[in-house]
Parts: sequence; C-alpha cells; structure tokens
Amino acid sequence: MKRHNRAALAVAALALVIPVSGCASLLSPHQTAEYHYNGGDGASGSVGDVEVRGLMLITDEKGSGPAQLFFTLINKGDSTAKVSVEVADTTVSESIKAGDTFVQDPKSPETSSKKEVTVDSLKAEPGDLVDVTVKSGSDEKVIETQLLTGALPYYEEYVPKDSPSESPSDVPTEDAGTAEGTATVDG
Repeated sequence: MKRHNRAALAVAALALVIPVSGCASLLSPHQTAEYHYNGGDGASGSVGDVEVRGLMLITDEKGSGPAQLFFTLINKGDSTAKVSVEVADTTVSESIKAGDTFVQDPKSPETSSKKEVTVDSLKAEPGDLVDVTVKSGSDEKVIETQLLTGALPYYEEYVPKDSPSESPSDVPTEDAGTAEGTATVDG
C-alpha cells in the first residue's frame, strides 16, 4: 500500500472513532443545559422577573447570636417588582424599578441600604442549610442558603454587632478547676 492510502485510512478511522467515543457526549445539550454556576458567595435563584444573587446568612462561630442577612435583587422585568425576602421571623420588603438592582450589604459601596438586617430567632447551627422564601408578585420560591460564620477572615466583619461575645469568665485558663480540685474529665 502506498503511504497516501495508509494516511487516508488512519484519518478516516480516527474520524469514525471520535464521535463514537465518550468525548462527544460532553457537547450534548441535555447534559450541559441545566448546569448553573454561582460565581460568588451565597445562593442564587430566580423568582418571576427577579434574580436573587449572593443570598447568605452570617453569624458568630458558636451560632448563638443573630445572623446577618445578605442578598442582591435584580429586576429583569419591564415594571416595578415588589419583592419580599423571608427567613425565620424576619421579612424584608423592597420595591425595585425595572432594570434596577437592590443590594442588601451595609458595607458594600453598591449598597441600597446602610441598615443591617438581622435574623434573631434562627433555629440553625453554623453550616446548616436555611430556607429563605423570596416572593415577587404572585411568584414564590424557597432558596436554601448556608448559615456561615465569621471563622473565615473575610466574613469576620459581617458578624452582627449584637452577637454575644465571650466574657472573661467563659474563657478557660490553664489552672481553671484544678486550684480547688474540681476538675473532671468526660468521655
């Protein structure tokens, strides 16, 4: 066989193998159409014409204090949207004009509100998923977001100011309990 014939047969065989292999399935629209990437912190979702971004709650490391609520609402509709965000016993309601964005983050330069929104009666531990109900007109959606803490340095400043802090009597010392002989070991 001539060299051209062998090369042509090799190219034809390769052209037949590639579409039949598993690599071709990466281009299938039924596998890639449902994937949604959250490019930032917090959960996201859509409720009617309103998109919710950066939905999250931050509390102290013990989870004993209130949690601060953060979110961004983007109105993609043609008219003003009345949106409410509910978590535990806290509800925030906002009217957002068509094409506008509302940012609930008091420390952000893009903020729409300088006031912290805190959730006091949250029955969740740090790391738990918390249901947040977002309503826009007659549309409603429950979005799960994680309860985060100030354990990461970039979240420290977002722990609500009225979270309880450790008092000096709560901080153990090396000789705590041993001075009076009352130390016990559990477990």
